[in-house]
Amino acid sequence: MPRRALSLPVAVILSAACSGGGEPPTRTALGPAEDSRIVFQAVDAGTGAALTNDQITVRYLVRSPITLDAAGMERVSSIEPYRVSQSVAEDSLVVEVRLEAASYHRLDTVLAVGRGGEAGPFTLRMTRRLERAAGGGGGAYAPTPGGAQPAAAVGAPAEGAAPGLDRGMLNVANRAFQAGNWLQAIQSYDRLSLPAGASDADARAYQQARINQGVSHLNLGEYAGALDAFEEAAGMSIPSGAANLRLAQAQCAVGRVDEGRRTIAAVERMAPRLDPQEGPSALALAQYVSALCGAGDLDKATTAVQRVAAGGRIIRELQAFMERAGTVSPRTEFLDAAVADAQRRITAIQERMRRGGGDADL
Repeated sequence: MPRRALSLPVAVILSAACSGGGEPPTRTALGPAEDSRIVFQAVDAGTGAALTNDQITVRYLVRSPITLDAAGMERVSSIEPYRVSQSVAEDSLVVEVRLEAASYHRLDTVLAVGRGGEAGPFTLRMTRRLERAAGGGGGAYAPTPGGAQPAAAVGAPAEGAAPGLDRGMLNVANRAFQAGNWLQAIQSYDRLSLPAGASDADARAYQQARINQGVSHLNLGEYAGALDAFEEAAGMSIPSGAANLRLAQAQCAVGRVDEGRRTIAAVERMAPRLDPQEGPSALALAQYVSALCGAGDLDKATTAVQRVAAGGRIIRELQAFMERAGTVSPRTEFLDAAVADAQRRITAIQERMRRGGGDADL
């Protein structure tokens, strides 16, 4: 790959990218501009080796310093490290990166490096795009008239009957997901397709499969694959608070905060159409995801007053969520995990504010 530069551990990408709207605060130059460089290399997530495609498209946009209007797009060799370089006078260089290769899911991430430094090479793992079974990726689901199809006799489907979801592959994927084998789960879910005329039960199972696939991508730090899966699940005609909330979470994680907030608002509008077992949980979780989308404001704060204001607002939002979540019944795994995470984030923010705004695992 050509020469340019970048850097930021994946652990801080979520909090760094989830910033609210409005103009960024004005920053003051720390001294003479210094060359800052970041180096990264794309690899196959399954093998750890070079990509099977000889060429890869690299797109990048300098997010900080905000005075720079720098962007680039190049199609380069996939087996060479790529460098992004800029001369900056502020504390760091922050760059949004998108990698695209024909046989892989698109990968979006954020990297940063301190002024005058060189970071990397960072390994960016791209997930292979597997061909799905005939029938495509499912698209938007429309229930067939009359709801579920009557069961046919055991054996081959009756002549003219619509094929169903591959339950064998679904079970394989679900077992991998429950065991935390994220890559196997992604690959197995990717082999599923929703045939035309599928039953309501198959459509709902397919939608949950795409949600699980997106969560698996998130657990590997693969935001592009997560967005693809969540967008498909949320785009189905079956209302799903979980699909939309996960989509909003991923959108905010890659800096698409305005889109994320619109998706959260959509969950609140669809609440009357949600399953009664999901509605109360979804409305509570909307508060939690909204707080995540504003977490980046704390990173953008440059003064003690700004840090206290941003940190206090996020803590109040998370506490309001936890109070509401305590009244929700029935409980869901997503809700319980969010409550635990909210408490952890509150503690981390309070500790960060006590230390004067240093890094915290948010």
